Amino acid sequence: MEFHSSHIPPLLRKVLDGSASLSETNVLVRHAHHFALMRLKQLIASGRLHLQSFPLTIESTAIDCIAELFERDSDGVFIELEHFFSVEHDLDLLTDDDVTALFRSLVFTKLHDGIFTLYRENDPVLSKILRNMKIALRQSTTLRVEQYLGMAMVVYASDEDRMHLPAHSIETVEQCFAKSLRGVKHITQYLAAFEHLISTSLDSRNMFSLIDLCVCIKRHIMNHQIPLNDALSMEGLLFDQDAVTLVESALKHIRKDLYQRYVAKKKLNEEEFTGYMNAIDHMIRDTFLHSDGSEKNYGEYLQHHLPEISYTEYREYHRKQFEYMVKLSKKAVRERLRELL
Repeated sequence: MEFHSSHIPPLLRKVLDGSASLSETNVLVRHAHHFALMRLKQLIASGRLHLQSFPLTIESTAIDCIAELFERDSDGVFIELEHFFSVEHDLDLLTDDDVTALFRSLVFTKLHDGIFTLYRENDPVLSKILRNMKIALRQSTTLRVEQYLGMAMVVYASDEDRMHLPAHSIETVEQCFAKSLRGVKHITQYLAAFEHLISTSLDSRNMFSLIDLCVCIKRHIMNHQIPLNDALSMEGLLFDQDAVTLVESALKHIRKDLYQRYVAKKKLNEEEFTGYMNAIDHMIRDTFLHSDGSEKNYGEYLQHHLPEISYTEYREYHRKQFEYMVKLSKKAVRERLRELL
């Protein structure tokens, strides 16, 4: 299929006014997927994203990250598109070029939000560092977080225009930490070292990717065997305590909802449901609360709580249903955790 930006404005207008056919809606989705896929390939080629850490292909990563853009409410309204082009921007006042640029920007934003989610769900250590970095940046008077091409960037406040200059490499930031932070353990000291680097490097941009900064901190912590909690701020530790409460609440509510969907409708018996939910509870806690990560796959979690199930039986009879329940549970937990960040 040929992708041309001129197709987007009329398609988007038809989708938002409810006159688009299913095939026209699917074409708009494919345009969004194309933007996301191209951006992912750029990030991988530049060494700023390593999808081998995730159990997903680049194509499925792209569509998973932007899927929420095309979720509808009970009336069939595309919630996020409607909000973006009606509340945040007035579609009727935009030129076609503006519509295309904003649509691309929205896709990039959702993509990078999705990448953050992938890191959070597949790398709990990095997730904790990221949360603490956001807290530390809120308290900074010279550094702030801004969106640039949909990516969260740490920006140093400066009157100089340095956007035309080359960006710092991950290696440069890692070398900075290795040189100036031997034995240092606190997140604020990492941020101070980074601020000194970016404020004095007048031949480079005054911004750096937030996720890359957190990756550099994680590598330094691991290389120097610094206990993770020693690097976290008190606010971050309090965040974790609040996160436990919210995760517990989300799990309680999703268990009731899934019981009605599966046991009440006789899709699962009580024993199977209990095993499923115990496995989901275990997985959710590893994913969102523990800092040591886990290499278990979905089937191993379920087999731990229902040991009589063989791998073949899991693949043939349990996988589709169990993994859908996991997806619903993770979504419920993410929505609760948004209350904190």
